[in-house]
Amino acid sequence: MMGFLDWVAHVLPFMASPAFAISWYAIGVIGAVAIAIDANTANSALNPPLKVAWPIIVFFFSLVGVALYLVTSRPGDIGRVQGRKAKTERFTQYSKPTWRKVVASATHCVGGDGMGIMTAMVFARVEGFSFWGEFWFEYLIGYLLGWFIFQTWAMRMHDNGWFESIWKGGRAEFFSMITVMLGMGLVMRFVTPATVGAQPLPDTYAFWTFGALGLMVGFIFTYPMNYWLVAIGWKHGQGHEDMLKKMNKDERDGRRGQEARTSEQ
Repeated sequence: MMGFLDWVAHVLPFMASPAFAISWYAIGVIGAVAIAIDANTANSALNPPLKVAWPIIVFFFSLVGVALYLVTSRPGDIGRVQGRKAKTERFTQYSKPTWRKVVASATHCVGGDGMGIMTAMVFARVEGFSFWGEFWFEYLIGYLLGWFIFQTWAMRMHDNGWFESIWKGGRAEFFSMITVMLGMGLVMRFVTPATVGAQPLPDTYAFWTFGALGLMVGFIFTYPMNYWLVAIGWKHGQGHEDMLKKMNKDERDGRRGQEARTSEQ
């Protein structure tokens, strides 16, 4: 462990520099705006919760987030596909590989949790919380934001009632959040102090860059957990299989109705 921390202390100090931090977040801001626009125009079939989660991820993950979005949640030809149903079919076909669903599931998790975690971190650092006080405060705020907004919203998209959505969203969020905060906590407890000394305050570049690093490590840690959650059906990732079934059923019912009216004339 000490050997790893010595290596970290030697390699990562560049992350606290103004040049790195400004460049990282400049790309993050531009990328987040571009993806928010793309998700509501060319890639409009993207699941609604992910339309919010992806810009958050890209803001913190910068170029890494942009690359993840392009590889996992945006079919390369989606801009040439016309029509709501055609876009939905293309996006759902593209989303079939389990690994893409899991990346989207982890994105949804870390996007919601990350906003809560970073907001809580700002408050905790200003107020001088202890390490464990800050850890559990971040856990609580991240969990509540992820549960009641992102996860419940996602569960509602699958025709669950409000109470069922709250229950299923809280269940999925509980397991996801454990692994996100495990990765975040390890960075806070060991990597950041080894590199910059005391926990940095929100008015420093190191606060924001090492906060982003913690979220990325949390993303890596939560990927296996989200793989399991998707595999057992507790989370869904991305795609619109249920919506397409309903759209196809509505079309068949519409045709039958039209045929029945025609035969009566």
